[in-house]
Amino acid sequence: MRRIEWIVINEENMDEKIAELTAGGAPLAIFVLTAQGYENLGLNFSDIRALVQQQQQIILAYDNYYKASTKALEDAELQRKAQEEAAAVEAAKSGIDLNPFD
Repeated sequence: MRRIEWIVINEENMDEKIAELTAGGAPLAIFVLTAQGYENLGLNFSDIRALVQQQQQIILAYDNYYKASTKALEDAELQRKAQEEAAAVEAAKSGIDLNPFD
């Protein structure tokens, strides 16, 4: 995230801070939060952080699922090929020609 500078202005430092901020000729805009608004801002960031963490866990679970299912399919294909080869070897040993096109 980009750095944000917060300046707290209260009754005691308002004139001083406004003078500092306008000294360079920059336009001044003041955004104000109530105490409840500031608390809500913090809670919103906390909610966003929790949602991002939850989404990361979901993505990780899907990744693990697809890796496991791909491995299971590859293993099953290897087993099927091995069984076909074993059946072909067994058929060759028995001397039976299973090719109907000869």
